[in-house]
Amino acid sequence: MNLKARFATIKDKAQLFLWANDTEIRKQSFMTTKVTKEEHDKWFSKVLADQDNQRLFILENNNQSPCGQVRFSRTERDDWEIHFSMDPQYRGQKLGVQLIRAGLDAFLGQEHRSRITAKVKNGNAASLRILATAGFQGEENCAPNDSETRLIYIPK
Repeated sequence: MNLKARFATIKDKAQLFLWANDTEIRKQSFMTTKVTKEEHDKWFSKVLADQDNQRLFILENNNQSPCGQVRFSRTERDDWEIHFSMDPQYRGQKLGVQLIRAGLDAFLGQEHRSRITAKVKNGNAASLRILATAGFQGEENCAPNDSETRLIYIPK
């Protein structure tokens, strides 16, 4: 199965709300409480409106079914943070690396000199493995932290 990235649109709002409140996603998130519809609607509108600082991609399979999302949030001029999640029905199918790589390709087509950081909750071995396989490395000069592991991706 090949995944292809496209920009999120208003039509994706309901799907992203479902993913945001998925039990496993909440468990691995730094904010573990459920997201209300009002919070999500406000966040989603803000993300779509702020293309200078937010890029949200939906990853679809060959049948154009949404399989997951990859979002990039600007933290500084050329520094961005990556966030991602996979639809529950596609987990365990070895698509995580493909999800990240397709999201990176779409993003780096526009922001080719960007440094990308991933913050992963400690204990989230699957995300750490996926990011490492996709080319992320441990961030140098980052003090160990009890709650998160930071990885970095610097495009070549």
